[in-house]
Amino acid sequence: MKSSVVIAAALAMATNGVTAKLQRCGTNEVPFAFLEESIRLQNIAKHSKPLDDPTPRTQTIKVHMHNIYVNQSTAGAYITEDDIMKQFDVINDNYASTGVSFILGNVTFTENAAWAKSTRGTQNEVKMKKALRQGGYNELNLYFRPIGGNLLGYCTFPEDTKEGSEVFWADGCTVLQSTVPGGATKPYDEGKTATHEIGHWLGLFHTFQGGCRGGDMVDDTPAQETATGGCPEGKDTCRGTEFPGLDPIHNYMDYSDDPCMTEFTAGQAARIYQSWDRYRAPKGASDGSGEGI
Repeated sequence: MKSSVVIAAALAMATNGVTAKLQRCGTNEVPFAFLEESIRLQNIAKHSKPLDDPTPRTQTIKVHMHNIYVNQSTAGAYITEDDIMKQFDVINDNYASTGVSFILGNVTFTENAAWAKSTRGTQNEVKMKKALRQGGYNELNLYFRPIGGNLLGYCTFPEDTKEGSEVFWADGCTVLQSTVPGGATKPYDEGKTATHEIGHWLGLFHTFQGGCRGGDMVDDTPAQETATGGCPEGKDTCRGTEFPGLDPIHNYMDYSDDPCMTEFTAGQAARIYQSWDRYRAPKGASDGSGEGI
């Protein structure tokens, strides 16, 4: 329990080193029960023997994509169906190395200024999600809208819940609409904000989350003290023999610029499946075969 408290304190400092005007991600509050579970999953991974001839794991996930806008203009946060499809292609491309793939569910477009500009956790956001959210806890809902507070996006971590609960309705990822491929928010205009936020939905922390000693609880991501801005090759914030490797600035779960982000690790892929099986897979549906949508 003591180690959990130490790591929880580190997680509370999740904005390490972020001084940019725009903050890559607002997903900084980790449910304590999920933190405890992540520690358990890390310990399992440490003591698991790799298979001699492992069969690659796959998982197909249905994604529903919603654009909530002020008016039907770019300035009013409207994006086109072509923008949605480009974003859909990006997340499939970015997750290909993990074995996760997405199939497109419903795409909705809603003109509602109050919902579009709503702040996280407020009554308007709750109304929006209750009206638009689709599918069970194993289906992803992405909300593209103009987020305040200089945020590019935020998302929910997996939790124990039941359909109709507050946790269920809040579930999903909110993404600044101008970060879709070709959007106006440079250098975050390749659609990788959605990739990053979906990582949280699948159970991944920021690579720098707990600093040099807490880490992201995935053993093959090098230790990292501060979030990355830009793409500073050679960045190394955790030095010494106990912290091998440079900062993982190319990892989708860092804060680097979109062109810099290119990879997940094998350990992150394994954690995605651990979290999926524990929290999101329908009973009896996720057995490693890729079923369960």
